[in-house]
Amino acid sequence: MREGTAKEIKFESFDSLFGIPQESEQHITTMVPLEKLFPYAQHPFRVLDDAKMDELVESIRINGVLEPALVRPRALGGYEIVSGHRRKRACEKAGLEEIPVIIRELTDDESAILMVDSNNQREELLYSEKAWAYRIKYDALKHQGKKLSESSAEQLGKENNKSGRQIKRYIRLTYLQEDLLDLVDQKKIAFRAAEKLSFLTETEQNILLEAILEHKVYPNIDIAEKLKQMSGAVSIERVEEVLLDRKQKSRATSIPVKNIRKYFSEESSAEEMEQKIIELLEKWRQEEGHEGFF
Repeated sequence: MREGTAKEIKFESFDSLFGIPQESEQHITTMVPLEKLFPYAQHPFRVLDDAKMDELVESIRINGVLEPALVRPRALGGYEIVSGHRRKRACEKAGLEEIPVIIRELTDDESAILMVDSNNQREELLYSEKAWAYRIKYDALKHQGKKLSESSAEQLGKENNKSGRQIKRYIRLTYLQEDLLDLVDQKKIAFRAAEKLSFLTETEQNILLEAILEHKVYPNIDIAEKLKQMSGAVSIERVEEVLLDRKQKSRATSIPVKNIRKYFSEESSAEEMEQKIIELLEKWRQEEGHEGFF
């Protein structure tokens, strides 16, 4: 579609989703060619061609794009997507050439906050996605002149059903080397262990990654704490020493039935006792605010 021939469509209540003051009951939406849309520079959320994307593509083929994307003008031309990266990709896969958008003049900080808020409620976000989302919004609030304090983290936590302490732990993950952060996403390194490893220097993290890939051993929280304390004197030899020591000491954990039988009825089977123990541990983990493994 040529410039100057944009079609206008009316959508209702879009701004309520993004917290933008409403100027009228209806808002003009412009059809923009996909080729004129560019991803948000700091977009931390992955756009995957998975089953959910296939569902979105099919929905768009049948119903069209029901919710316009939010974009802002680029200095170099075209528009930067603030919200709607998955919709743009789905339109591409559906064979469309344009997408409805609402164009807003937004500052970097305003767009960062809207980008995070519009994506952060999605289910099954990776640790890396959450970590970078929290950091981007945290930094944007800082730039806007809002004081960084315990209450700032607590506020972010309330918005995302987490404690302020958890928010700060997530932000620490953004200081991890990219390949190590991938191992956290894969759940090969636990959340709390990863937080401690984030205090290592970039060089030390590269040394650790080399040892992990060589020996296929992943640091638990105790090993991560040792490595954190070693920071400044980390070498491949010392890293291998603590990792291989863990491998040698690793053993399956078992609890004698006689030690837990008193907590169950005599009719309870071993499978029922195991299931109840797992349920109680999961409840305890959530109440204590733990993430990942212990």
